[in-house]
Amino acid sequence: MAQRNPQWQTYHDKVIEIAANNLRNNFTVYMNPNGYKNTSVGNQYPDIILTPKDSNTVNYIIEVETTDSVNAHEAYNQWKDYSKLGGTFYLLIPRESRSLAETLCKKYSISAKYATYWVDNNNHLQINYE
Repeated sequence: MAQRNPQWQTYHDKVIEIAANNLRNNFTVYMNPNGYKNTSVGNQYPDIILTPKDSNTVNYIIEVETTDSVNAHEAYNQWKDYSKLGGTFYLLIPRESRSLAETLCKKYSISAKYATYWVDNNNHLQINYE
């Protein structure tokens, strides 16, 4: 994982927090913000791990990216591994980075679903899972 500048890291961690809070009603949520290693899957530490409330089976792995981290380095060195951990792998990316993420996943044969986020006119973060 390449080091983000502090401003992007703060934004990244805020997106993790909001996404996790939105998912808590339906799943047990595990988070690894800011490079923390709280919970692993296969010795990897994706940003968000979701399991059913009554099980430890991984349903979803969500990796949050910011505009600066949707790139070939992240795709090849991180997304590829996360996509093989089990469950459904989602990239949670800025809406404007959607086509680049898809191009990178195709290039590196990464199986991923996409969720996009943006800030609406009321300054609220919106997330759309495809």
